[in-house]
Amino acid sequence: SSDVSDIINLDQPVASGGHLSQDGALFEDFTAITLGASWRMDQWAATARGEFRDGEFANRTGFTGGVIRQLGNGILVGSGVSWTRATGDGDTQTEIVDATLSAAYRPEESPFAALAKLEFRSDRVSNAIAGQDGPVGSTALTVNGDAKSQRLIASISTNWSPKGTDDGELVHRTEIGVFVGGRYNFDRVEGFDFSGTTVLGGLDLRIGLNESIEVGGTASVRKNIGDGTTSFAIGPQIGFAPAKNTLLTVGYNVSGFRDRDFSAARNTDRGIYASVRLKFDADTFGFLGLRGGR
Repeated sequence: SSDVSDIINLDQPVASGGHLSQDGALFEDFTAITLGASWRMDQWAATARGEFRDGEFANRTGFTGGVIRQLGNGILVGSGVSWTRATGDGDTQTEIVDATLSAAYRPEESPFAALAKLEFRSDRVSNAIAGQDGPVGSTALTVNGDAKSQRLIASISTNWSPKGTDDGELVHRTEIGVFVGGRYNFDRVEGFDFSGTTVLGGLDLRIGLNESIEVGGTASVRKNIGDGTTSFAIGPQIGFAPAKNTLLTVGYNVSGFRDRDFSAARNTDRGIYASVRLKFDADTFGFLGLRGGR
């Protein structure tokens, strides 16, 4: 494996992404095998993938699978699981498990939509050094030695877009979203008890000024039930529609907080943020010709 002396410009990251082992190597020799399969019948769809990587400095094994059941027009339920275990030099080991049950309600003509999720997340580390995972794998734990964190997370996101008229044309000018979530952590780390319950609520309001621009704001509040700590995130946002079925949103949180478990559902970090929303339907990728004849 190449070492640091082979870098032409030390201020420029290497093409491999900047991996650096304990021995100063920039990359490692490895053999990787991936096997996947998918199945579809009537209203059911399932997919699964297994991976194995035998590397010079770290070995990884992983599995990802999911099942979806269509219940009706815009109504479905699904589940998924992801498991990864990695072992590095010095018997450093990480194991991550993420299992989810979810349900979605979004009929095409309904002004109301909802998404409910129940997740179980587990992070384990063994022989860790100050949380440095290096080539071993990403984990939420940053400790020395052995640690485990397991938590149960539930959330529901709702959205209401009442219909109105503009010069006799039916349009959706107002959008109101409500988010409610909760987390229960039931573990101990390095002899400290971190078990407890956290609840989070959020409110979004957006008003369309025309076909391409909308303005609004978002607010979130998080409370730890055990110690009564409360955090807030609030700020304005503006949205642009650069293309059909595409919305680019830019916002700024005057105050905020970080929460890794809810970051995918809410923009709560303090400062500026941006997000993109896309609408997909059965005809979105029709140009690929994958639907076949009728």
